[in-house]
Amino acid sequence: MKLYSIFHLNLAFSSIDEQDHAAVVKACYWPLLTLAKSGYPIGIEATVYTLEAIAKVDPLWLSEFTERIQHGDCELIASGDCQIIGPLVPAEVNQQNLRLGQQGYKALTGMQPSIAYINEQAVSESLLDIYLDEGFDAVVVEWDNPFSHNNNWEHSELNRPATLATASGRQIKVIWNHAIGFQKFQRYAHGELVLQDYLDYLQKISRAGIEVFPVYGSDAEVFDYRPGRYSSEAEKIAGEWQRIAALFQQAANHGHQWLLPSKTLVLWQQGQPLKLATAAHPVSVKKQAKYNITRWGLSGRNDILLNTLCYKTFAELRAKAIATDDDWRALCRLWASDLRTHLTSTRYQQLALTADEMPSPQWQTYNGQCSDWQISYDAERRRLFIKTASVALTLNANRGLAIQSLAFATQQFVPVVGTLSHGFFDHISYGADFYTDHVVIERFTHRDRITDLTQVAYQLWQDGSALIISTVIPLKIGNMTKYFRIDGESLTCGFLFDQHLRPEASIRLGFITLLNTQNRCWYDTHLGGTTAEHFDCNSDFDHGTPVSSIVSANCALGATTGEVRIGVGDAGVALRWDPAECAALPMLASKSINDSYLNRLWFSLAEADETLKADGYLPNFRFHITPCTLTEDSL
Repeated sequence: MKLYSIFHLNLAFSSIDEQDHAAVVKACYWPLLTLAKSGYPIGIEATVYTLEAIAKVDPLWLSEFTERIQHGDCELIASGDCQIIGPLVPAEVNQQNLRLGQQGYKALTGMQPSIAYINEQAVSESLLDIYLDEGFDAVVVEWDNPFSHNNNWEHSELNRPATLATASGRQIKVIWNHAIGFQKFQRYAHGELVLQDYLDYLQKISRAGIEVFPVYGSDAEVFDYRPGRYSSEAEKIAGEWQRIAALFQQAANHGHQWLLPSKTLVLWQQGQPLKLATAAHPVSVKKQAKYNITRWGLSGRNDILLNTLCYKTFAELRAKAIATDDDWRALCRLWASDLRTHLTSTRYQQLALTADEMPSPQWQTYNGQCSDWQISYDAERRRLFIKTASVALTLNANRGLAIQSLAFATQQFVPVVGTLSHGFFDHISYGADFYTDHVVIERFTHRDRITDLTQVAYQLWQDGSALIISTVIPLKIGNMTKYFRIDGESLTCGFLFDQHLRPEASIRLGFITLLNTQNRCWYDTHLGGTTAEHFDCNSDFDHGTPVSSIVSANCALGATTGEVRIGVGDAGVALRWDPAECAALPMLASKSINDSYLNRLWFSLAEADETLKADGYLPNFRFHITPCTLTEDSL
């Protein structure tokens, strides 16, 4: 076989303090150049930030790296100015990160790469368009996860570089990364496998017909050094880079040929482009399922506050007459993925995050004088009925003002979202009420579930031509004000928390239950690109299903413009919110139950994984519901 490797260099590593940079360069980066100089061509991927950080502590390394590139011993693979999770940030930020990256690579090394390694291998179809637009010929994407998500992919596509379809209908070349392969490589380097075991693994791969294989495509900092993220990290043994050098040599002795990643593209053949995304997996991420995008969006020390502040800064930059490169660079680096996982206490304190609380709404007491509002209350059933010229809304005061039904004039007042009551589905596993617009908080240390599904009183208010309904609900984490605002054909749903201390919990709210159960749903949203991505749900999935006892969800939507549409058939609802107020992430589920379908969407303000820390910030949240159709213009 032909073999290639890409070593990921990252001095922004969440668990590495700046004072340790010189030690990492000495222990990990110099041996890598020595390996390349020994006649084994290697791809080296690094952000501009990392190259700048190396130059500060060891400028000779950067000079040697540039010389090795010129001699053809290694090549630079692009990342960007910094490592950000593309499907979680707006398209313009992705564009600026790649543009500034190419600018920085030119300044530091004299060259601009034509191949990019997708950061953390977190990829959406619209993100691929950004790479094409920024001039890249090919991207490095992990094989294992998209292959497992797409039943129509043939295993033979791994045999050589292939083609991926973008959201806009274009195509881009892909050089594969291989999670099982690079984890096997790490086990060998860490002494868990002997050399013959690894060579046997390569022989097995070769017999499968693979022409060119990615031996490695991950961190360089895990050899002869430990970043200190996990107590389960392999114990460091002496000479891990020497073990790696022995592997490279023995692989060559067994007839395998080492290539630079770019040289593998000579094997690329035009074929049917592969479609990456599915409704269940709109974003693919590296390695096992615990590495889904909630990791950088909803957990960590204070991810949702940090992301909210990034969106606020982004809005401020767009409003400026002229935003400089320094402005954009500062924003990209604030959006860096490593600030969101195993961040050290020192680096977290340096961020000095400050929350800007959503101002409390100022409403006037309802005076009952608007003839366009029909308001009635069924005291026996505790149902509040509101009808305007544009909206018909029924709220359940037995269950925290959960929405019983919501209908719009442009949809002939046919209810589109609401509650599917207990017994609706003739299946014991679904023998529950499926509400709309409620709160579910599952606290891990307390082992309890908190909801707002309790009997409540309500108050009516008005604000100009808008009608507001509110209630205050005591929760175990403090009081919450829940409100609705009807203004024309828009319904705003809001949640105001008295206490803003985030519990160690999954925090899900604003559930949307579609009342049409005859078919599966569809949805549209943005995932880091300029093109909205459309998904038709065609199998059972639930983004909120836990991966394990410590990882509470398996997927989410980046929804990077603060919009998502969901519906069944031609009728649906558009949901809009301001991520600069609260960078909540939507999740979805679609389940087949006998001859019916349960289709739901909700928002998450927090999810758990091993990076979740106590004492984060819990923001207020509000979103707007308007009617939409499948056939109207996309978001």
